[in-house]
Amino acid sequence: MTDDTTGSSSPAVEELHRFVLVIQESPSGHVAHSWRPVEEVDLSQFRFQPRAERIYGRIVLAAARQRDCHEEFNDCIDTCMKRPLSEDYAHMSPGAKHDHCKGGCWQPYLDCEELQGRRPQEFSATNGAVDWLKRNRTEVLAGSIVVVAGVAFIVAFPPGALIALIPVAALASSEVVCEPHIAAVAP
Repeated sequence: MTDDTTGSSSPAVEELHRFVLVIQESPSGHVAHSWRPVEEVDLSQFRFQPRAERIYGRIVLAAARQRDCHEEFNDCIDTCMKRPLSEDYAHMSPGAKHDHCKGGCWQPYLDCEELQGRRPQEFSATNGAVDWLKRNRTEVLAGSIVVVAGVAFIVAFPPGALIALIPVAALASSEVVCEPHIAAVAP
């Protein structure tokens, strides 16, 4: 770990799960970041875990694979082209049928692209994550997942900060009680 873990220097990769990244803007407009130990941050203000259920356990990965929207679009068109036309469309030329299939597959393609944009952001190093968050802080949604060097963080907007990344493991702890839940938990 670097000497100044509560400053802008990043903690060691193996210790990332013990820190919260906070990005703040000064009155002059300068955007700075700091890594703060989890125990120094009041996690109860983030309200991610159900208070009444008190269910603790492992976090379940809901989606794991990257979709290839372009391939899905081409497969949709191929499937449509192989389907026989009904009598109402028997007059269509192969080119017109292809255009018809392309039109029918376009919205699922756009939906796929939109969902891919909502996938967790992944970074292999902390500097890339910090730079990206500073540039995109207005587009990031609360509750989004950002993966930095293999550690999953949840995006939050605490009072006095532009954005904060909180380690998912810290919010899954039995020591933290907050509501309503965002991450699914399995017993």
